[in-house]
Amino acid sequence: MELPIPKIIKKIWNAWNLRSCILLSLSLQAILVLFSLLRKRTRSKLVIGLIWFAYLLADWIAPVAIGIISKSDCGPKGNKDLMAFWASFLLLHLGGPDTITSFALEDNEFWLRHFMGLILQVLVTAYIFYQSIPKNKLCVPTIMVFFVGTVKYVERTRALYLASLNKFGGSVLPPPNPGPDYQKVTKIYSSMRSESSDPVSRQVDVMPNPEVGNT
Repeated sequence: MELPIPKIIKKIWNAWNLRSCILLSLSLQAILVLFSLLRKRTRSKLVIGLIWFAYLLADWIAPVAIGIISKSDCGPKGNKDLMAFWASFLLLHLGGPDTITSFALEDNEFWLRHFMGLILQVLVTAYIFYQSIPKNKLCVPTIMVFFVGTVKYVERTRALYLASLNKFGGSVLPPPNPGPDYQKVTKIYSSMRSESSDPVSRQVDVMPNPEVGNT
């Protein structure tokens, strides 16, 4: 059973769905870049709520836009070239800005979900680009943006993985390295301990007390 959605709303959505998603994604990225540094400096619930809302919605709206591009026929050939470029550009949004990687420490535990999303979104974007070749006039910039977006997304997923509870201690405290002189120093220390433990005979000279002799 279909929902009774008015035809005018369907028409507007079909005409503006991709444009609105891309504009919303750009706006969310701008909010995160400008305000994410304030989340540790302010106690305003409005600012923190705005950052939290933008952080969650940014991870949702970019895959929606990529999905819309993959399902659309894109019309003319030139429009396919542009859609392939926008799909690659949205990978940059999924990588997130440098000012924020996770909103809270608990978000780092979802690194596996981001990893699965990375594989899926990269494959879908590559499929969209494949549909636009071999006559893609924006082939070079699309490949460059696709490469940068993929690297950005991988960096974010790796950062979440290293900041998770299982890997955080290992990244902060590396394995101890005693150095090349460890065995030599150990032998010297052991020999010094053994020498100090041996009894040492000492001769103590007792000076006579002159007062005792006079008595």
